[in-house]
Amino acid sequence: MTRAQLTSARLTLRPVLETDRAAVVAALNDLRVSRWLSSLPHPYGDADFDYFMNNVVVAGKTFAIEGAQGFVGICGIETQLGYWLAPRAWGHGYAKEAAQRVLADHFSKGADPVLTYAFADNAPSLQILARLGFVQTGQGTKMCRALGEARPHIEMSLTYADFIAALPVQSSARLTFRNLMPHDAPALHKIVSQWEVVRQLGSWPWPADYDQTLARAVPYAGEGLVWGIFLHGALIGTLGITKGNLGYFIDPAHQRRGYAREAIAHAMAQSGLAQIEAEVWEDNPASLALLHSLGFAETGRREQLSKARGIRLGTIRLTYSAPHP
Repeated sequence: MTRAQLTSARLTLRPVLETDRAAVVAALNDLRVSRWLSSLPHPYGDADFDYFMNNVVVAGKTFAIEGAQGFVGICGIETQLGYWLAPRAWGHGYAKEAAQRVLADHFSKGADPVLTYAFADNAPSLQILARLGFVQTGQGTKMCRALGEARPHIEMSLTYADFIAALPVQSSARLTFRNLMPHDAPALHKIVSQWEVVRQLGSWPWPADYDQTLARAVPYAGEGLVWGIFLHGALIGTLGITKGNLGYFIDPAHQRRGYAREAIAHAMAQSGLAQIEAEVWEDNPASLALLHSLGFAETGRREQLSKARGIRLGTIRLTYSAPHP
């Protein structure tokens, strides 16, 4: 499925629009940008933008990058990965974040390895590509149209396995944790397609909807953390502490082995919060006992709608307060 818009923790990647013309032309008229791109002329004008829109942009594969300050650049994959940022957006990690999100979408479709290149003296871009998992496959020279000269360049390739291996992770004794990505959607959907899981969640429908699963299989962009929980590289659940509220689930095939306790304890320590809230259905004694064992205490009760069950049920509110030093 081709998605017109992607989101990451700080960025929105959306279709390139005619209204981006002035920002694109201004950025690409700056040699600090165009000297690192092989095919762009200098100066860069409206006719060049027209050519870009009519001959280069591919729907669902070429994205405008928007940050808090609005349009900041372009990122996309067709035959290879390419990106650029306006100089005012340099130094914030946007290039890596945007490229990682586009690559995640690419690999979620079971796509082939991704190729790219960078000029040999473009140390920042080479560093970004290495952190994304790209490895060098060759070298040569490529014409830089803006400078009017052939320059040494490095050819690189990224496999799905190397992309996964390069994702930032945390670890506990037996588990690893990282942001969910679109390529995790099939494994995530398999878990939430089990009634035993979804009946204990508040906001998931029954039967599970794959579009909702896809919407959840992205890096969390809000306050706090949301992780996939992995055992030997396989997704076995998720955990989040968002705005001070804890939520989690574990695949029934991996329950009763202490994984939920291990994951929650690690996330609580990483959150640095002095107080964490949680809420469980009254008919979920296993989760209630687990949270009590981690130091949570009951602080209230109420009724809420269970989306999966289609009825209102009683819930128990629990609060963890860190001991005073």
